Amino acid sequence: MRWWWFLATIGLFTFIGWRSALEAESLGQTGQTPVAANVWDAFLVVFAGPGVGDNSLLRMLTWFVPHLLFFYLIGDLANEELARHGYAVIPLIGSRLRWWWGKLMLLLTFAIIYTLLGFLAVLTGAFISSLPWSWQGSALLRSELLLPRQVPSSATFLVSWTLLLFGTTLFAMASLQTILAIIWQRSYYGFIAIVIVALLSWFLTLDERWLIPLLPGSQSMLIRHTVFEPSIPGFPLVWSLLYNVFLSLLVALAGTGYVRQLDIWGTAEKTP
Repeated sequence: MRWWWFLATIGLFTFIGWRSALEAESLGQTGQTPVAANVWDAFLVVFAGPGVGDNSLLRMLTWFVPHLLFFYLIGDLANEELARHGYAVIPLIGSRLRWWWGKLMLLLTFAIIYTLLGFLAVLTGAFISSLPWSWQGSALLRSELLLPRQVPSSATFLVSWTLLLFGTTLFAMASLQTILAIIWQRSYYGFIAIVIVALLSWFLTLDERWLIPLLPGSQSMLIRHTVFEPSIPGFPLVWSLLYNVFLSLLVALAGTGYVRQLDIWGTAEKTP
């Protein structure tokens, strides 16, 4: 772990939270009658993701950049150690499988820390912009200017599902990135592959809405779920949670089979 890991995460999310607070305030002035916003509106602008058919590059980047930073930070979590010191580290740990599952647990820990840091930094950035604090949904949220359908007014509902889906999506996609990096023996191959998957999750669904529930990146786009977007039936929040769990287990089992046969002596000769 590096000291700038925390600084980069906090700085990025604080800036995005501040910028999204300004966007929420501006959105509240677009209707015939101005409506007030609070910190949770900025929170949704950041974590809700681009809406169905939304081709705004700014809103896509608000969703995409936090994912991109996480994929970059954990890009060499396993492959660099395996390539440089696998012949020494794995015997000390005891087995290839213990090493692999240990990396998955470390990756899960990082995903949780990153999600919580991002959550707190976004709220800090929104608060800095002078948006008021409240545990209830704002007038902007109830006006349907921010979301296409009214949602429960409690911030607990929004926060709980947002953090759960954001964190599990990061873990599932980063697990896939990690095993691809190990298989290809190049960390940046895994990074490029998962970045392409995330981008396609937005780009392909601009016209093909039926793909939304099927692509990994869509699972963290809160605003695209049926509870918020009536035009996408059959895409409940629980679907995304189960999707992420299934993908994580699939990657873990596939990695178990691959790492079990891994030649740590030959791998050590490669560079990440």
